[in-house]
Amino acid sequence: MKNKEISLNTKREFARALKKLLKKEPLNKITVCELLTLTNKSRPTFYYHFRDVPDLIKWTVQDEIINLLEQSKGYEKWYDDLYQIFQYFSVNPTLGRAIYENLDIKQFNAIFREPQNRILLGYIDEVISKEKLHVSQKDRDFIAHFFTGGFTEIIIDWLNNGQKETPEEMRDMFRRTQKDVIVHCLKMADQSHKS
Repeated sequence: MKNKEISLNTKREFARALKKLLKKEPLNKITVCELLTLTNKSRPTFYYHFRDVPDLIKWTVQDEIINLLEQSKGYEKWYDDLYQIFQYFSVNPTLGRAIYENLDIKQFNAIFREPQNRILLGYIDEVISKEKLHVSQKDRDFIAHFFTGGFTEIIIDWLNNGQKETPEEMRDMFRRTQKDVIVHCLKMADQSHKS
């Protein structure tokens, strides 16, 4: 095994241990010592990979959500990609609560908004190519930034309200209210480019 792969496996072991502990106790009670006990790793190993337990939380969610989003089926099914995020937190509710209660907006953006923005730009490029649109880089970036801001805020609100809606309800709300909205925005940008 290569060093990079070993390092990734070690981080994922710590992530599994964290999720296991979060089912039993709140984040502020979890110690590095408990994580070491569950993983049979040394203290230097933990601190080689993470600054502290909140850093482990950020890495865990980012790693797992990015893996979900990178399995995207393309723009036509983007709401299913968002569904994967809601489903993830439905299966890991204590992790979602820990994230909401312990991360500031800058950290939240690093976990959710930046990866979503990269993926949404891929969707945007797919639509531009498929529809043969001419959209400036500035408009392309603005549309991605605008929508990922909205998506991130909805995730924050959903985590804050105790995940009252099911992941299926959240997906269906996105589908009903956002269907073809990004495509429409890109077509409008294309029209303004031609004017």
